[in-house]
Amino acid sequence: MTITLDIEPYEAALLKEALDSHIYWQLSDQKYRNNGFVYDPGSDDEDSAAEIVAAEQLVSRLEL
Repeated sequence: MTITLDIEPYEAALLKEALDSHIYWQLSDQKYRNNGFVYDPGSDDEDSAAEIVAAEQLVSRLEL
């Protein structure tokens, strides 16, 4: 399924910030965090690592 949204640039920026925060605080393991950056794979939990990849891909799409 594809959903098309018309959003303003500031809304895309807000979504990217929210995803980045979610990756950092909810999905990544503490040992992979460093000053706002998450080192790969981000989590030893396979499901969380997969969610990190999916969220990062969405962030990339929001940058277009």
